[in-house]
Amino acid sequence: MFSTRYILGVDSGASKIEISVLDLVSDEIYFSSLKRSGNPAAIGIERYCDNLSEVFREIFSRIDPGEIVGIGIGLAGYLEGYWNKDIINCLSRISRKDLSNKIFIFEDILSAHVSAHLLRDGVVGILGTGSNFLGICGQRTWRVGGWGHLIDDRGGAYRVASEALSRVVKSLDGRLKETILVQYAFDHYRASNVHELVSRIYSSQDPKSTIASFAPYVFRAYREGDEIAREVIETEVSEIALAIATIYRRINCLEAPLALVGSVYRENRDILKNSIERRLRESYGIDKSVGDALIRDSCASILIAGSKIGVSEDLLREKLLRVCRA
Repeated sequence: MFSTRYILGVDSGASKIEISVLDLVSDEIYFSSLKRSGNPAAIGIERYCDNLSEVFREIFSRIDPGEIVGIGIGLAGYLEGYWNKDIINCLSRISRKDLSNKIFIFEDILSAHVSAHLLRDGVVGILGTGSNFLGICGQRTWRVGGWGHLIDDRGGAYRVASEALSRVVKSLDGRLKETILVQYAFDHYRASNVHELVSRIYSSQDPKSTIASFAPYVFRAYREGDEIAREVIETEVSEIALAIATIYRRINCLEAPLALVGSVYRENRDILKNSIERRLRESYGIDKSVGDALIRDSCASILIAGSKIGVSEDLLREKLLRVCRA
């Protein structure tokens, strides 16, 4: 038995921070979220701490920080723990408690994996603002991608949108044929010509999010049969399939189940599920059905934190599957 009662899980993503609070006594759970970046590598640690503090203050207005058993944080922009000390100091400061031995920080791909496979074997891919892929089979682990929007993150919203916007400006200056994406870009960014469009993007305080926000229009154009949009999506599907196939080859575990999570996949499952399954089958001979997350990422962070402090994994799985379905 624990003398304290709460485990907190944090999904600290590129465009949103969500915290879930599980009461181990009553089995009740509640959530708080903030639609601001939770990636310190993208916005800097000071802005990140401000965002994190805002959502945690709401939590601490409802529970006593002294009753916290553990806090698990699945962090975008983890950078091998580079920000851990700053984040622990930030939370200890706003809680007015020394939480250093109760905070567990890990890369968001781990919480994504747990959201789909509940600390069991499997392969998972995050398709959100960025992308990342992880496979675990027994003692074998392999990660692919997730190296940041500047050099990687294929299949994520930023890459889909940036590839589409590249084609938009090429269409506008005559290098490429017409595409409905031009009008969608003008409407979305409230621009009337290429100069205004480029200015809106480059003058943004958060260019990564500004660019990534165009991704839904690329999928919309795909559904409407736009050839340029189709080219972009099919290229990214090929990259997603390559990442997944690489993991299966590296962990040598074709029996491991496959799941995809993240906002881009969730909102465009009608396009991506069949396309990715077909590409895996045709290009790599991997016949897999893509599954979904079972619990929310913030709740997966609860499961990870609980496992580290000795709470029964089976007990937590049962609780979270009941109160925290994805």
